[in-house]
Amino acid sequence: MKFNEFFEYHRKLYRLLRSQDKNLLSFKGRMHVYILVLSAILLGCTFFLLSFLEVLPSEKNDVANQLEVLLEDYDRSIATSFSKTARHGILLSQRLSAAFEQELADRNADFADLSDNPKLIEALEERSYSILEQTLQLADCSGVFVVLDATVNTSAPASRLSRAGVYLKIANINNSDPIDPILLFARGMHEVGSRHKHDFHNRWELEFSISRLGMFETLKNSAVPDLSRCFFFSPRINFEGTWENMIMLGVPLMSRNGTFMGICGLEINSLYFRLAFPLEAHSLPPTTGLLACREGALLAPAKGLNSGAYADNFSSSFSASLHTERKEKLNRYVSPQESFVGLEHEITLSPLDGANRWVVALLIPESAHMFIIHMKYMKMAIFGAVFLVLAYFLSYGISRRFINPILERIDAITAGKAERTEIPEIDDLIEYLSREEQAAPHVAEVQADMTGYTTFLKNIETLSKAERAVFNLYVKGLSAPEIAEELHVTIHTVKSHNRRIYAKLNISSRKELLLFINMMKPEDKLQD
Repeated sequence: MKFNEFFEYHRKLYRLLRSQDKNLLSFKGRMHVYILVLSAILLGCTFFLLSFLEVLPSEKNDVANQLEVLLEDYDRSIATSFSKTARHGILLSQRLSAAFEQELADRNADFADLSDNPKLIEALEERSYSILEQTLQLADCSGVFVVLDATVNTSAPASRLSRAGVYLKIANINNSDPIDPILLFARGMHEVGSRHKHDFHNRWELEFSISRLGMFETLKNSAVPDLSRCFFFSPRINFEGTWENMIMLGVPLMSRNGTFMGICGLEINSLYFRLAFPLEAHSLPPTTGLLACREGALLAPAKGLNSGAYADNFSSSFSASLHTERKEKLNRYVSPQESFVGLEHEITLSPLDGANRWVVALLIPESAHMFIIHMKYMKMAIFGAVFLVLAYFLSYGISRRFINPILERIDAITAGKAERTEIPEIDDLIEYLSREEQAAPHVAEVQADMTGYTTFLKNIETLSKAERAVFNLYVKGLSAPEIAEELHVTIHTVKSHNRRIYAKLNISSRKELLLFINMMKPEDKLQD
């Protein structure tokens, strides 16, 4: 139904209810309608007032408040953990730098002699191995590495982008702190890995490719002796040829004389992140936590990591960027495939974040959020319907308790069986009618107005079929309730016919009607 049709329908209904036909609804029916309308108005005003005063809980506000509390905990957990990871990285850099300087001094060598010297590179890798292994056991991470600013063979085709080093990874990440981690040797000289009897990663390579490790040049250009001012968390990196995505902490390796020797750091892969930062139990819809990059109006989950529900989806290409629409309570995040609502906090991970504006965000699918709001409205609608049903039964009970006795007494008065009741107003009416009847002259003594009687007989012909049926039953001596029962209609219908009969016959009361009926000849009474 269109809006204008809907409006027109209810306008006609209102006119019908306000029409001049007083018998459209009985006294009892009108009372039911009045109570229902009053109940609906009171219910609506109550909801409006509670909403205006913000006493009635809003699902949107409730979700926003819960998300804010959850985001505070999520933000604090990530900030604390990444701060500890940075401290482990700085300590690792200091230990490795001291170990490398000691190894070079023992061999009477200089770091500049490292390239094209496999034996010296192997010695430094061997020296770093135990330090890396200890760090991996102590720090909250999924891998640890060192990259030397040197290569085994400078004449190789890709030597400009190839750097020697060691990379250890945990294989059995089934929780964020495995008791007996299985280590994989992912980068480094084969002899070093074999000596320590660890399995080789199925993507093992001799050296690192710094083209896939963009932070190498960044840290080389910004390296200073104060390591607390030059560590760096990279945007998400894919371990080539695998499902693994990770964020890597990089810290420069500096000698005491200020020579840049390479970088070291720790890895936090996507699986470890999900296990380390789960979203605690809550009553919200499926929620995804993100450590992502902010690029103007775009949120880039593909440059960070995530946990919670929909984590796999946020690792796919569909959420490479989410357009952000700032709202009063909950922001809206839109991609071509799906939209979300949520909140975010900006977070600083390192002094070299630069263009990488990190944010911590919590997102809920907009469809799930709208479902909760609709369910809230449905509950309110059900409550309102139950309230109106109870109001109807209340009106029914009032009618049985108070209205029915009044109507029964009125019918008794109409039938000439008036008797005193316990209702003062009805008793006053009976007393008034008795006084009127006693004051009126006896019917037999009333001198009939022959002109009125002639008009009465003549106008009988103008009665409709239904009105003549009622009139004939009055002629037979039936009362109004008996006529209603005989014709199978309501007493209100009979009263409605009475008014029209009185108007057409030019009489003003039932007493005058009975007077003229008594004056009628038998042949006039038998007419149809």
